[in-house]
Amino acid sequence: MPWPTDPTNPRSTARDLDVSGTLPPALSGGLVAIGRDGVVHSFDLHRGHVTHLARSIVTGAAVTDLVIFDGSILVYGEDSSVRQLSTEVGTLRRVDLAGHRRTVAACPRYDRSSGELHLVARDVAGAQMHVVVPAGALTRQSRPIEDAPSRIEGLAIGIDHLVFVADGVAGVAPRDGDARATWMPTDAAAPTPVHTHRAGDTVILLALTPSLERWILHPDNGTIERQVLDPTAQDFAHSSVDAIEGVPGFVWTAGGETIGRHDLVELRSTRFDLAPCVPGDFVIVADPARPGAVGGGWFAGFMHDASGSDAELWVLDAADLTRPAIATISIPGLTPLGLRCTWFPSTQQSSQEQSPSSSKEDRP
Repeated sequence: MPWPTDPTNPRSTARDLDVSGTLPPALSGGLVAIGRDGVVHSFDLHRGHVTHLARSIVTGAAVTDLVIFDGSILVYGEDSSVRQLSTEVGTLRRVDLAGHRRTVAACPRYDRSSGELHLVARDVAGAQMHVVVPAGALTRQSRPIEDAPSRIEGLAIGIDHLVFVADGVAGVAPRDGDARATWMPTDAAAPTPVHTHRAGDTVILLALTPSLERWILHPDNGTIERQVLDPTAQDFAHSSVDAIEGVPGFVWTAGGETIGRHDLVELRSTRFDLAPCVPGDFVIVADPARPGAVGGGWFAGFMHDASGSDAELWVLDAADLTRPAIATISIPGLTPLGLRCTWFPSTQQSSQEQSPSSSKEDRP
């Protein structure tokens, strides 16, 4: 049954927003953001114009992240629930994403290379398992995670491996077959995974601790090297969408009063002071006119005033954040800090009402 909308804050009328500057015509799609207060903001960008809708929704739990999967927007809550968001009718409905009413341990991760959704689930007895939901949601595949020393808080997906993170440990396991992981001590609380890829015999994990760090995992001897790419605390991080053989060229971050662009090839980081603005979450959208350019695309994100109540949507050139914003869009009404956002291209908008909850249970 859909969660009810909040009758005290009905859906706003769709309205065109004023754009300062010029939006690139190729930047076409939807940006959806939801705050811990349950207010959903939906921005439709098309041919240089922006239309905005806002509505308050009863979420059942504070929202911590969003993920796009198979044309649906999935909302992950602090209560470990996953709900499907309908921006058109302004509702959320719970989906049994892990199957058998198992608990989802952390926000699911979408794998662009396969179209699959990966997650870690727990059953009522506390057993943990790796669950894969394929595109089309016809079947789920699950396998137990053997010998996990503690409760897994997140995962990252590589081409041929997974990295599980928990308080004090990280584990590397193959994507297929036996999910027995090689566990390594980290002496750190579970970080937020950003990206993972292989480098020879080692596995690289980019993570927020909340500093941006590059962890070099050595499964052969059970050790980890930690390199700090940016020592300042970061709230959000996203890797480039132009990864070659699974290795991204850049990671962008936002935290405090700065945004950062981190070159993973040269291992150089550049931060840009935005004071008195406070950056929020953002998306990186590839520019179809720059298909061969590493990091070629746009940085679209929220910039809040010092009070944290008013915000604008900024669009910058992701390849050079030092240049002035290409366009800025004022957002009507209160827009508090902590919004989480996601992007779907215009080709996906018509299918966003599809539901992954129609999956059949695990098959042998």
